[in-house]
Amino acid sequence: MKLFVREDFAGNWHGKDAFAEADKLEGEIFRQVKGRRTLRFKREGKSYFVKVHPGVGWAEIFKNLITLRLPVLGAGNEWRAINALQALGIPTMTVAAYGERGFNPAHRYSFLVTDDLSPTVSLETVCARWHDERPSFRFKSQLIREVARLGRELHSNGICHRDFYLCHFLLRCTADGQVDESQQPHLSIIDLHRTLLKPFFVARWVKKDLAGLCFSALDIGLTRTDFLRFMCAYTGKSVRELMRQELPYWREIQHKANKIWLRDRHKQARRLHKRIYNASESVSLQRSTGKFALVNKHLWQAELQALIDSPDALIKKAQMLKDGDSTTVVSLSLAGREWVIKRYNLRGFWYGLSRLPRPSRAWHCWGSAHLLQEAGINTPQPLLMVENRWGPLRREAYYVCERVRGKDAKLMLDHEPPQSLLWSQALDLFEELFVIMRRQQIVHGDMKATNFLICPQVEGTPTLEVVDLDACRLELKPARFRKYFSRDLLRFYANWRHHEAAGKISQLIKKMGRGL
Repeated sequence: MKLFVREDFAGNWHGKDAFAEADKLEGEIFRQVKGRRTLRFKREGKSYFVKVHPGVGWAEIFKNLITLRLPVLGAGNEWRAINALQALGIPTMTVAAYGERGFNPAHRYSFLVTDDLSPTVSLETVCARWHDERPSFRFKSQLIREVARLGRELHSNGICHRDFYLCHFLLRCTADGQVDESQQPHLSIIDLHRTLLKPFFVARWVKKDLAGLCFSALDIGLTRTDFLRFMCAYTGKSVRELMRQELPYWREIQHKANKIWLRDRHKQARRLHKRIYNASESVSLQRSTGKFALVNKHLWQAELQALIDSPDALIKKAQMLKDGDSTTVVSLSLAGREWVIKRYNLRGFWYGLSRLPRPSRAWHCWGSAHLLQEAGINTPQPLLMVENRWGPLRREAYYVCERVRGKDAKLMLDHEPPQSLLWSQALDLFEELFVIMRRQQIVHGDMKATNFLICPQVEGTPTLEVVDLDACRLELKPARFRKYFSRDLLRFYANWRHHEAAGKISQLIKKMGRGL
């Protein structure tokens, strides 16, 4: 058994079982997974964090061994890592209490209590604001150099964090959570649960650390110069020396970071797919003989059931917006709101036959609408997706969403001079849209100007709504995304190729396509 309790923390633990007392602690839970519970609690006016490890179990141990990884059995690894960092003078947590008991590695009980480092804010939170509020050049440069210095100190002493992400750097701030950019940034490293001390193949783990850090910084608006600044500060070499001596090494790190990003996006896509195509907190599933329907719980009312039971009867009574061979679009008022119903027709025998085994276009629209909303892109709220089926085979399909009151971009901008306020606002809106699409690797597939609605506001700038999501999708393979996103940009430019504003649109397209 191992036990350490700091004198000023001991308090009413004197003469009691410290392990039982640690298990009784209650507070704000930050994380609770199998084998670990993390919470913040207060005691005698001070704030602390406690991690309680009741044991990982044999299944977790064997899973790690099979994948050639050493299992982390409790709080002991973090205790040793904190002591190692403090010995090097690297700012980190301070231990108030630590205990470990039990010989069975699968059921070894341990706990670790550390002082709360408040007032601090995670670097991930700070950098997430940079898209809207650009930091001062001086502050950003200081922050990059400080992160590089801490990384160099760790790795040069054979310590690998293994969760080396921006969220595990805490930046000192004011009591109200504001960051003073005029001050030299003070960073602390936390979450040393998986840290490796003097590992075998240390170079491999250093690469993984740097790739993880690069991955977490991919989406915060850093430039190539910023990354070069980090590399120079980390290695202590000039740009010329880096280019001559270490370029292949850093390219490999970038490749690893891109692989982590791709893996993360795959996980997000799977979670989204599971949530929106199955019964969940926000989606209900109605299934009957020959019919499959997904319903948005937040918008659903009993009066809307007719949209599932007899959509064709309602379409006949509704206002026709488009009557094409492949798609029929109508507008309908029901339950006090306006809806747009899209029916995807089977135009001809052979076309219908080819669509039978494939997900319908309504199915794709339902998924794309949720994908865009997750990414922060405005699109009409999806209400319903219905497929007529023969067992697993699809026939006609229906997609229902809210009707947005706005005018399509082609109609609004065609007769406006390029110097007008509306053109300026529209270009800003489209740039914001393209930035998100590029960052999230989303392809629209049909960038006609009529598929974008500009909605004027009583006060402030108008909003942009993206519609017609039949071909919209997530392209996770970088080469495919570059290909189809470039097509999107060229198709967008074609809308106003002969307009006076073509020069401004061309500049926007070049800006968005740079580096693809």
